[in-house]
Amino acid sequence: MINLNSLVSAVHLSVTKANQALQNENQELMNRFFDAVPSEDSGRVGDIEGSESNNKNVYRPKYVTIEYPTETSDGIQTISVDVPLLTLVPLASPRVSEVKFKTNLEVNVNEDNGLDVSFSGNNKGGLFKSGENKSPTAELEITINADEPPEGLKKLIEGYERALRAQIPG
Repeated sequence: MINLNSLVSAVHLSVTKANQALQNENQELMNRFFDAVPSEDSGRVGDIEGSESNNKNVYRPKYVTIEYPTETSDGIQTISVDVPLLTLVPLASPRVSEVKFKTNLEVNVNEDNGLDVSFSGNNKGGLFKSGENKSPTAELEITINADEPPEGLKKLIEGYERALRAQIPG
């Protein structure tokens, strides 16, 4: 038997760890689509006087150059367009949005008026078993919803898409 609070805590901890693993995966997004370069700007607005801004990294997007056809007065010509990789790849931000934990449990009240539960086995009658259920059972469904991901990534991609559209005539 396990205390119901302990069971819920264990499930919650497992979901939290899974969510953390997904957050780490989302942080890898920075490495896939951006290069970290040392900062060259020492007098930016917001820098603290006397701070060592040369130790800061700036993330620059990884680009590919694509030749894009455009119509000019001389006919069709191609121009080079710098396209951030971030705008070419469909991104899904994986996250734990809902967890449902369903099981049949044997339920008993302990001496502290708390609930103790245990996972019930197959309660169907067999050749040497009676079909009776000695302990009361319940079905437990735990739903845990995660927070929405921040809008920052969407805004960042939209900004790069606007910059890309500005490069393409028409």
